[in-house]
Amino acid sequence: MAQPDLTSHHVNYLIWRYLQESGHGEAAVSLQRAWYPDPQSLPFARHIKTHALVSLVQKGLQYHELESSIDKEGNPTSLTPDDQFFGPEPFEATALRSRLEAGTDHPAPEPAQHDRVTNGHGHAPAPAPAPEIPSISQKKKSETNGESMEVDAQTESKPASPVPEPVDGDGDVSMGADEMPQEPTLNVGTSVGVQISPAKAADLTPDTACLDLDDHVVSTAWRPGDPTVLVSRGETSCSLWKLSSSSSTPVQKKFHTPKSPGDYVSAVAWDAVGNQLAVASIRDMKGTITMYNAEGNAMDLLPDLPRIINGLHWSEHSPQLVIVASDERTSELALWDGARRPDVYPSPQVVEGGIYDLSWSGPDELFACGDDKVYHCGVDQNIRMIKEYKLQDKEIAWNFIRCTQNASGAVTVVASSESAIIWIPTHDIIIEQAHQDAITGIDIRPQSPAQRRTSSITGKSPITIVSYSIDCTVNVWNVDLEQKEFKRIHRFRLGPNTPALDGGFSPDGFALGAVSKDRLFIWNAERGGDPMAVWSPPAPEEVKEEGDSTVNGQNGHSNSIDGALSWDPDGKKLAYGFGKKVCSSVCSHF
Repeated sequence: MAQPDLTSHHVNYLIWRYLQESGHGEAAVSLQRAWYPDPQSLPFARHIKTHALVSLVQKGLQYHELESSIDKEGNPTSLTPDDQFFGPEPFEATALRSRLEAGTDHPAPEPAQHDRVTNGHGHAPAPAPAPEIPSISQKKKSETNGESMEVDAQTESKPASPVPEPVDGDGDVSMGADEMPQEPTLNVGTSVGVQISPAKAADLTPDTACLDLDDHVVSTAWRPGDPTVLVSRGETSCSLWKLSSSSSTPVQKKFHTPKSPGDYVSAVAWDAVGNQLAVASIRDMKGTITMYNAEGNAMDLLPDLPRIINGLHWSEHSPQLVIVASDERTSELALWDGARRPDVYPSPQVVEGGIYDLSWSGPDELFACGDDKVYHCGVDQNIRMIKEYKLQDKEIAWNFIRCTQNASGAVTVVASSESAIIWIPTHDIIIEQAHQDAITGIDIRPQSPAQRRTSSITGKSPITIVSYSIDCTVNVWNVDLEQKEFKRIHRFRLGPNTPALDGGFSPDGFALGAVSKDRLFIWNAERGGDPMAVWSPPAPEEVKEEGDSTVNGQNGHSNSIDGALSWDPDGKKLAYGFGKKVCSSVCSHF
C-alpha cells in the first residue's frame, strides 16, 4: 500500500516528538504554540513509535550510503570520506561541549540526572561519549539511536532498564518493532540550558491601550471564546468594551449604572460559553443579580437575597451558577440553574462564618474556603455538604482557593493571606511560610490535553502552583501529590516597594503574569528567569494596594484588589485595572 503524501504536519510532529524525547521541552512548547495546539490529537500520532525522527533520518543515511556506493551502471564503487553525508571531518562531542562552555556568556549548566526524562522513562547517568561518530555501516545495533541522541541533547543517556530497546531488521530503534506507541510527557519539560539566551524583556507599551473610566476599576473579565469583548467592573458601574481589530479605538458601552446612592457592584461573572453575564449589586444590605447578554442588554432579574452577594461562580459544564451571600454571622451557597429557571432558589447550604472564595472542581462538585475550614460540596438540584477540612490546633482564615482534576480525582489548593500558608487539604500537604508577608493570590498551572492523557495512563500528575505576595515576590511551586513533596522552582522579585497584587497563568500554561501597583510583568512559566515582557503606565497615578474583600470571577478567581489581571481565551491579550483606567495589552510576541 502506498504511503500517504508527506505534509508539514507529519514533519512538525516528528520534530515535536524529537524535541520532547531529547529534553528540549521549551522548544517543543514553542513549536506547539506556533504550529498546532494539541499535536497528540492528530490522527497519525498514535502510530508513531519512540525516537521515530532519529530512526527515520538514520534510514535515510543508510540509503544515502547505499546510493553513493553504486555508480550509474549499478556497479559497486569504493566510498571516500568526502562521500559521507556530514563530510569527512570527525565529530567529537566532548570538544563541542568544551567550546560551548568556553565560548558563551551563558554556559550550559550540567543538568541534574534525576530531572532527565525521555518520554516518561527515567535514565541512568550518561556514559562517556565516543570521540567520533562512526559511519552507519560501522554502528552496532544497540548504539544506533543512543549516540545521535546524545550529541543533540548533550545529556542523553542509556535507559536504566537492563532490557534492550526493540530494534528492527536494519538495526533501528522502534521502527517496525511490535510495541505500543507512547504518549509524550514533556509538553512543558526540561530544556537544555544553551538553547535560548536570555532576551531583553519586551516593552508592551506600543501594544497597550489605556481606557479611561469615571469609576474605580475593581476587576476585568474577557468574554469566554471571544478575545474582542471585555467587561470591566467598577465600584458602582460596569462597562463592555469591544476591541475590534478593524478599529483602533475600542467601543465602550456602560450597561450597569447605580440606581441610587449606596448602590454598589459586588461581583461580575460570565457563564462558560459567554452568552450571559451575571452582575450582582448591593443596596440596603440586600443582593440583587441581573443577567445581561453579550451586548450588555438586560435579559433577566433573579430573586433577591437577604444578604450581601460577594461571589458569582458559573459551572464550566452547565448553566448552573453558585451565589455566595454573607452577613456578619453566616454565609450561604445558593444555586441558580438557568435550565430550570425556578421562581425561588432551592434551599441553600448554610455555613457558619464567612466564605471568602469558591471553585468548581467538576460538573457536580465544588470547594469553598472561609473561616478555619475548607468545604467540599456536591451539586445536583441543590448544594449539599460532603466534607469539611480543618487544620488541627490552628485557627486560620483561608482567603483563596483553586481546584483542578488529576487521575485520582479533585485537587484543591487554598491559601491564607495573613498566615502566608498554602495548604492542599485533599492530599494533606502544607507549605508553611510560603512568603514573608501576606499572600495576595494563587493559581494552578493548566495542563495540556497530552498531559491529562498521560496522567490518566500513569496515575501520576504533579501540579504547579504560583503564589503572589505583598513581600514583592512571586513564587512558583512544584508539588508531587503522590510523594507529598514540594519544591519552589522559581522566585521572581518585582523590586523594592513593588508588591505582587494579583496575577495568574495564561490559559495554556505557557506564560505567567503579575501586576503590582504600577507595573505588569510576564514570565515564561517553564524557564523562569527574567521577564519576557513588562509594562508601566505612561502617567503613574497613586492607587491603593488593597481593596475590599470582594471575591468574584469565574471558578473562584479573586478580584479583590486593584490591578486584577485577566487573560483572554487565547492567551494573547491581557487586561488589568489601574485606578480609573482599564489597560489591554497584546502579547503578539508569545
